[in-house]
Amino acid sequence: MNPEKTTEEFLPDLIALHAVNGVVEYAADEVKTEKRSYVSCLNCTERNAAQQFLSTKRFWRKVEDKRVCYHGYQSFQEGEVTAEQAHALGVALAKELWGDRFEVVVATHCNTNHYHNHFVVNSVSFADGKKFYNSKADYRRMREVSDRLCREAGLSVVERPGGRKKSYSEWKAEQDGVPTQRSTIRADIDRAVASATTEQGFIRTMQEMGYQFKTRRADGERLKYPALKPPGAKGFFRFHRLGDGYDLDEIIDRVYENMRKRVPFPEAEQEAASRLRQEMWSHPTMKCKGLRALYFRYCYELHIIVKHPASVKRVSFLLREDVKKMERYIAQTRLLGREGIDTEQQLEVYQNGLEGKVEQLIQQRRALRNRLKAATRAGNGETVDGLKSQIAELSVQIKAARDEIGLCSEIKERSKQVERNLIDINNQIQEGEKTNESSRRCSRPGRENVLQWP
Repeated sequence: MNPEKTTEEFLPDLIALHAVNGVVEYAADEVKTEKRSYVSCLNCTERNAAQQFLSTKRFWRKVEDKRVCYHGYQSFQEGEVTAEQAHALGVALAKELWGDRFEVVVATHCNTNHYHNHFVVNSVSFADGKKFYNSKADYRRMREVSDRLCREAGLSVVERPGGRKKSYSEWKAEQDGVPTQRSTIRADIDRAVASATTEQGFIRTMQEMGYQFKTRRADGERLKYPALKPPGAKGFFRFHRLGDGYDLDEIIDRVYENMRKRVPFPEAEQEAASRLRQEMWSHPTMKCKGLRALYFRYCYELHIIVKHPASVKRVSFLLREDVKKMERYIAQTRLLGREGIDTEQQLEVYQNGLEGKVEQLIQQRRALRNRLKAATRAGNGETVDGLKSQIAELSVQIKAARDEIGLCSEIKERSKQVERNLIDINNQIQEGEKTNESSRRCSRPGRENVLQWP
């Protein structure tokens, strides 16, 4: 069932099946649902839910549709409900909303501090073949029905739900400690505020970082929602959507509070960084080259590796999307460093060795599974337990090897783009240095340089 080996672009049936399976398995994970005690299905069966989703699509000739299912959730306040109550409310909600037209899987997750339900809804109706249309009105009705059911059960509801201030992907990235576009902009603003004592000083610092401001209309009138554009970004970001304390007026108020010059990075931190650099210089360094050098440099640009802890160097917006893939780049760099891989030929040899190892492990596991079937028929409990343990250990080894094979494939695919990104960064730095040099030459002594909002 490995999608990497069984999914092909010219087999849309399999693609849809694997995609649905992935969501259904996430919603009905054994650990999260306490051994599947709280999984219910409407108009389908749990064992064959994914296949039945796909059968409906086939019947109505909509197998090739890109969206294969919808995933919703319903959450309860901590300590208010039991797992049974939460699941019953989820089933009631699903029946009222979708039960007469769609196949639905309802799973109650018990692995967090509060119980919550997940709903996997087929994208095509078994009743009339029409597609599931998910609009803002559907969200409102789902909330209204959920609130009514909760009130009838004596549970609390959110009386005045506010709009979403950030996307789920951004919220998840912040929870995982992964930088986002807005978090990086906020960090740059904080840095500029800390180093400025006047409004003009703040503007100058932000412009030196490469930011552009949009605060007025073409007729000169002040915009209701001023915005700024980071270097390399495609569009502008409104200040008031950056978070609390980052409205433009709030930022300027923070600047005016700095009546004396503040040091952006304390002396203690600078001294610690200096000591660290001296210790590093006192030890012989090993030069790396090729792919290793490329990935170590890229990790430095992404701030995965920090060369100077007190440096004000920012992650370039050219690499901002790659920050989201930070964990993969860390894993790729570790693999190259651990195995001493410098060239694509070395990488190819290592990957081929891994693939041979996986094939050998699969054969060993297949043999053990055959022995397990025989031991199970014979009723030999001790042998069965031992064989299961060996099979589980081999499965772990196979997964680890497959993960590294995936890393090798990613390195081969992305190394050229990494190299191009680094070249773009160097060009950007050189252009900035030329601009600064030109500004210094054109400046006139004794003339006051007054900056104003654009």
